[in-house]
Amino acid sequence: MSLSNPVRSDAPNVGIFKTLQDSLARIVAPANLGIIAVLVISYFFTGKLGIQLSARGPGTTVVWLPAGISLAAILLRGNPVWPGVFMGAFLVNVAAGAHTSSSLGIALGSTLGALWAAYLVNKFAHGTKAFFKAGDVLRFIFLAGLLATAFCATFGTGVLCLTRMTKWTDFGLIWSIWWTGDLLGTLLLTPFLVLLFGHQHQALGARELAEFTLLLAGLSIICVLNFGPPVVAWIPRSGLHYLCAPFLAWAAVRFCPLEASGATLVLSAFAMWGSLHGFGLFATTTGSPYLGAGYVAVESATILTIAAVFAEQRKRLEEALGAYYTLKGKYERGFRAPNDPNQTNPIQMTEAGLLATGR
Repeated sequence: MSLSNPVRSDAPNVGIFKTLQDSLARIVAPANLGIIAVLVISYFFTGKLGIQLSARGPGTTVVWLPAGISLAAILLRGNPVWPGVFMGAFLVNVAAGAHTSSSLGIALGSTLGALWAAYLVNKFAHGTKAFFKAGDVLRFIFLAGLLATAFCATFGTGVLCLTRMTKWTDFGLIWSIWWTGDLLGTLLLTPFLVLLFGHQHQALGARELAEFTLLLAGLSIICVLNFGPPVVAWIPRSGLHYLCAPFLAWAAVRFCPLEASGATLVLSAFAMWGSLHGFGLFATTTGSPYLGAGYVAVESATILTIAAVFAEQRKRLEEALGAYYTLKGKYERGFRAPNDPNQTNPIQMTEAGLLATGR
């Protein structure tokens, strides 16, 4: 008996080869190579900055901005940009004096962690739309901010111990600092970059621009008083940090999540700068950098959640108003008989409902 359509035994291998070929083609595409180059440069210079700051002493507040840049790049441009994360992490660790084997291991862990975080956010928190609903924001904080960064810290610290760049007895301390830095970088920078480059924005009007300028000016003044050098002797140095919260809430309630995340960046920059230079509440606290990092993380997570709540409410109100005006247009075009005296006017009922709710 002869077979007219014999099954080729190498068909699975052909499928795998085709998948790899397609993946390589997406990676080496000219547009993607440009993004990879930008990612490598951004990762390298922000990583160098983070290493220089963390080398000032054990009491510094560490924030690892490349973690936020990596996740934002993969969320915005997809998995093909992963070589930029790997090369950036490898170069910054080699420049910091790490062995080649350690640098390769750390780069692998950073790349896998960023890919995993992006997968979790895309699957469970609507990807780049994660910052417009409170539930998605909370899932982003847990999955990308806490879980994926813990994986990176475990992988990277394990590499350092295996390559004998540090002792196993210091695993806990190094892991906690590594995790704190990745956590802050993810919470602070990823939302801002995704909201800035991943969505279209309406330009602020003159009145809104003036209001936002006033908000940033007031927040900056409060941050200088809290985290800057002493200006006036009678101003308390440990009781004004709570005054930052009203300005952050102002940004979350009155503006979009982009402006809210920008306000948290301003607060974080002042807090980190002050603590690294010996100023402010957290520079003289025994628990540094954890108290300072905790303060920044809690403020950022809270404001992102509040901003998402108000953004969701505004969207629902816009949808309700759109449905209202659609109904109104149909009615005015004769969708229902306007001259029937016994017929209830749905437009009047809808207007009365909106007025009753204070809209």
